[in-house]
Amino acid sequence: MNTNMANIDEEQALARLLGVGAGSPVATPEMLMRMAQWLHATLKREISERPVNDGQQWGRISDIMRLYNVSKSQAHNWMVRLRAEGRVRVQNPISGINGKGDTFFSLADVQKAFEENANRISKQ
Repeated sequence: MNTNMANIDEEQALARLLGVGAGSPVATPEMLMRMAQWLHATLKREISERPVNDGQQWGRISDIMRLYNVSKSQAHNWMVRLRAEGRVRVQNPISGINGKGDTFFSLADVQKAFEENANRISKQ
């Protein structure tokens, strides 16, 4: 749907809800309550349709070290194992003369793998 048309539709819906054009230049408490309810519903819908990411989505070994407060070798071992098991997505940006770059790991995949491991351990 065209964004401008969607905005016009939303404005018209709010105007109908508030009874704009009914002749009263003063907002009543009832009008304000209806507007607040409409605004709440509209914001809730917008947020559910377009969620905001929770921050950093990809990280290097150094980010994993910092997030989990572990040594570089421990973080590296974890990522090697998760990568071998196919449980973590990886990106390698192109840089340098050989086209190699740093390896970035999906932090969401790492978190999910760790949560699954914690659930597995708790059931033993």
